[in-house]
Amino acid sequence: MNNDRYHNFKLFKLIQLTLLVLFGIMFFCYLKFDPLLRNNIFSNRNLLTICVFLWAFMIYSAICLISDFSQLQKEIVENHKLHQAAYLDSLTGLPNRNGCDLIINKYVNKRDVSKIGCALIELPRIDEINVANGRLFGDKYIHDFAQMLELLANKYGFAGRNSGNEFLLIIDDCPAEKMQEFIGALNGEIERYNEQHGEPAMEVRIGYILNEQEGLKSFLSIISTLYSRER
Repeated sequence: MNNDRYHNFKLFKLIQLTLLVLFGIMFFCYLKFDPLLRNNIFSNRNLLTICVFLWAFMIYSAICLISDFSQLQKEIVENHKLHQAAYLDSLTGLPNRNGCDLIINKYVNKRDVSKIGCALIELPRIDEINVANGRLFGDKYIHDFAQMLELLANKYGFAGRNSGNEFLLIIDDCPAEKMQEFIGALNGEIERYNEQHGEPAMEVRIGYILNEQEGLKSFLSIISTLYSRER
């Protein structure tokens, strides 16, 4: 169930519960402030039986509605987890290949791509590190880099893990100075990381494209040009 359907259904259930509560309050107010009605109910066994069944039905309905709210909440949590599993990389927490494709599809419909900048960032030593230090160490190496990248990318644009050792950066309004600023900041973070952790040193390879210089007409052209140059 998507978010819109969830909220609409939740609103419908909330209205049902509100009407049920209002009906119950009105019924008991009549019962309290109308002695004649109260006496008629309690003196007539058939009428009292009907009222008891009515009260029981109201209580049962309220319990069912509350149960529905609980089930809806569980479903939205499960859907959120499924969405994370589908679009977020479990190791780094960054958008995975599917998440990157989702963002790329949004940019495909963007009319003005004249100032977009993209970068392909790779960890060229990851295979060597996996062999020498083990896969767990390699995973931590990727995770540590992804944390740096995510922290910086939040200030600049979108970053995702497009494959094992490859990360994609997209910046909307990106003159050359802004891309160089990002690269300088990332290199500074890597330098500090290497000072603290020593060998094996973290290294990155960065290739980028600035569409204000290229003049490409579509976002797909920007991405394909970037990949063709860096592969």
